[in-house]
Parts: sequence; C-alpha cells; structure tokens
Amino acid sequence: MQKTTHKTNSSAEKQNVKAILIANPTSGSYTTHAHQIDRIISTLRQRGWQAELKLTEASGDARRLSREAVEQHLDVVIAIGGDGTIHEVIQELAGSDTALGVLPSGTVNVWAREVGIPLDLNGASEVLLNGQTRRIDLGKLDDRYFLLMVGIGVDGEVTHAVEKKPVKRFGVIGYLLVAAWWGARYPAFRASLRLNNQIIKVHALQVIIGNTQLYGGAMKYTWKAKCDDGLLDICVVRRQSILRRLPVLLDFLLRRRQRRQWVRYEVSDTINLTTTEPVAIQVDGEPVGHTSTSEEQPTRLTVVPQSLKVIVPQILPEDLFSQPPL
Repeated sequence: MQKTTHKTNSSAEKQNVKAILIANPTSGSYTTHAHQIDRIISTLRQRGWQAELKLTEASGDARRLSREAVEQHLDVVIAIGGDGTIHEVIQELAGSDTALGVLPSGTVNVWAREVGIPLDLNGASEVLLNGQTRRIDLGKLDDRYFLLMVGIGVDGEVTHAVEKKPVKRFGVIGYLLVAAWWGARYPAFRASLRLNNQIIKVHALQVIIGNTQLYGGAMKYTWKAKCDDGLLDICVVRRQSILRRLPVLLDFLLRRRQRRQWVRYEVSDTINLTTTEPVAIQVDGEPVGHTSTSEEQPTRLTVVPQSLKVIVPQILPEDLFSQPPL
C-alpha cells in the first residue's frame, strides 16, 4: 500500500488537551486491557493531557458522554472499542470541533485498519500523542451518520441475522458462518437509484455505499473512495448465479482487477434509493432496518463534507485523502 507523510503539529505538541476516554466495562476487550488502559491514561496525563476515563452503564451512554464532551468543548473523545463504539460516538461529534481518537479493541476495527492505527493499544496511544488531525466527511443515512459504509442486500441480511443469533458471541467466525449460509441462498433484488438527475435501475445482490474503502477489514468494494472529497462511492454487485458467487467473492478478497466486471461503480453526493421489496440495511456493521419501497419517501443517503475531526497517524494511505492536513 502506498503511504504519504504530512508533517503537521501533532496532538502531543498541543498544551492542555482535554479528553475523555469512553469504554464499556462489561466488554471482554476492556476487562482484558483495563490495566494497560490505566497506564495509557497515566502517560497521556504526563504529556500534558487532561484525560479522564468514562465507563458506560447502559445502552446509549457512549453517545450521551460524547454529546456532553462537545457541550463542554473538549478537544478529543477517545473511543475504546470497535467500529460499533465509534459509530455511536460520531453521532454527537459530527459538525463539532471535538476530534475522534481511537484505541481499537473491537472484533475487526475497520477504521483503525483503514488509516493505519496500530491494533495494539500502546501503538494506538502513540498515534494519539504524535498523530495529526484531519477533517473528513461523514455519510448520512436519513438522520444517522456513518463513517465507513452502508451495505444493502446480502450483507445487510447477514448483519441482521447475526444480531439475532447466539453466533454473535463468536465474533468474526460467527459472522462468516452466517455469511456463508446467506451468501449461497440470498435472492437478488431490484433497486432504483437516483443520483442527482441520473436514475439507475439495477438487479443486485448488494449495494455498498462507501465513505471509505475498506470493507470487513479485508475487501474493498468502494476502492476509489476518498474520505474527504465530498462524495460517496457506490458499488452495485450485480445479480449472479449461485455458481458464480464464489468467484466474485474471491475477486474482491484478492482485490483482483477483474472484480470490475461484476459491478457497476458510481459516485454522488446524494442518493435516493428504493427497492421493489424491503431489503435489509447495515450501517458501519450495525443493523438499521430496511429500504423504502416508496418513490415519494425513498431511502436517502447524503454526504456531510468535512464534518468530523479525526486523529490519525502521520503516515497515511495516499489514496484515501484528497485534501491537505489542517
């Protein structure tokens, strides 16, 4: 992967950085790393940060704590967890001057992998101290922000299925088991996408709308996406026979050039989508309902340019950003 380096003022060079760290005390990732997190907080304080750990007690607490951080004009909210925790936090950071920092300890950690934040907590803490601050876009599905992507179709169905089943506790393995089951039997669906003044009719297995490139930590459906260009990338995986679905999956897993033959690829800042039947949706890996079948009230996706501040490494994938650093 090509990388690019921008020398900017790092977070460590700011004095009196005010930050909170948000963690779920009942998650296995937190209990495993609790002592390490305490040491990281001590290091942040030694480097001039006013850092405080906030533990969630109920559903929605991460969002509430993030909202309070914005109201108090804190500099950084650090999400300790995976992409689900980040997804909850950005709902309140969007449009503010409070930056998102990450100590990744989730199952896949797509955002951390995307920008090169180390998956070990000590390495990730070095990014907090010595990284750079960038502004990126967020996507929006109706009134819900997303950092990574929206999946409509087979992956949406898999996400909904995993959420309701005991296999969820098996993490990636459980997801893959359900994906294998659904991937072979999932029927294609008909969709209409209005991209500004263009209308596209498709017969698809899935539609991926990406603000970033990486999907599931391994594949790239929206491989041309830039997270700060004011656009969303759309990858429509066309209907395939059962026998052809495995070659399609392998092309994406191996990032082969011939994956282009299986898809239609578009970009837009606004997407109005309808399907002939309700189709499952996932947003940043979270199940969120189904598509609209009404032309009068379509499922609407938009981009909110430059709406989130993020702390990322000094060395970044050069094809993920289009704007200069702050």
